[in-house]
Parts: sequence; structure tokens; C-alpha cells
Amino acid sequence: MNITLHCTAALSRAGMFEDDAHQLRFAELVDCFSGYPFFSRGLCKCMYLSAMDEEHFLVMLEVLNAMALDRSRDTQFMSDQREELEDSWDTDDQIIVRLSDAWLNNQVYEVPFDRMTEGGAYIIRRGLEAADIINEIFDKALGQS
Repeated sequence: MNITLHCTAALSRAGMFEDDAHQLRFAELVDCFSGYPFFSRGLCKCMYLSAMDEEHFLVMLEVLNAMALDRSRDTQFMSDQREELEDSWDTDDQIIVRLSDAWLNNQVYEVPFDRMTEGGAYIIRRGLEAADIINEIFDKALGQS
């Protein structure tokens, strides 16, 4: 079984998908881009978050397509995009993207939940739960369990 099936199945078993569309969008992103050199556990976590709704999914799809066409070997383009656009986002989106950037760079980010709306905090909490599951899958795939 490949990483796409492992991640999707594990997240599904844990009840991590908000609905069938969330699961389908996530599986599509991972399936389409897991073979590229820029794919990583951090990107997989970002894919989970972006797949929660159609709007963020389409943004992620556009960015990943640009990276694929540009033959990117890492996710620096995503970090550059964040820095360019961050000031135009609301506080929740800024925090979500900072967490995503930390995942992409394998860093820890202390989420300021007290600055977030209830909806934004919910998204982050679900993302953190999914991140733990994704880490387990990647650790097993790399023989680090």
C-alpha cells in the first residue's frame, strides 16, 4: 500500500475527515503530488488542512501545480507566497498558514489559540490531530516506529 492509501485510510479510521468531500480532496492532492521531490510529511499535513474546504483546496492545487511545472525540489515557493500575501489574510488564516509553514520546515509552532476564533481554533486542533497520525504513517514507512 502506498503513502496515499495509508494516510487516507488512517485518517478515515480516526474520523478525521469532516465529510466525504474533505477525504476526496485530500486523497486527490496526495495522490497527484506524492511522487514529486517536494512532497514531505509537512506538505501532507498542509494538504489535510487545505482539503477541508473547496476554496483552500483550489489555492493549494494551484500552488502545487505551479511547483510541479517549475520542477521545484522543495517547498520554498510556498513559504515565499505566504510572506507575500500574509498581510491580506485575517488572523485565523495567518495563524493557520504559520503553522503550515512550520510543518513545511519541520519546526515547532506554538499556536496562539487565544487570538483565534472558535472556528479557526477548531481547524487547527483537527490539523494537529491529523498531523500526529500523518507522522505515525511516515515514521512507519521510513522504519522509524
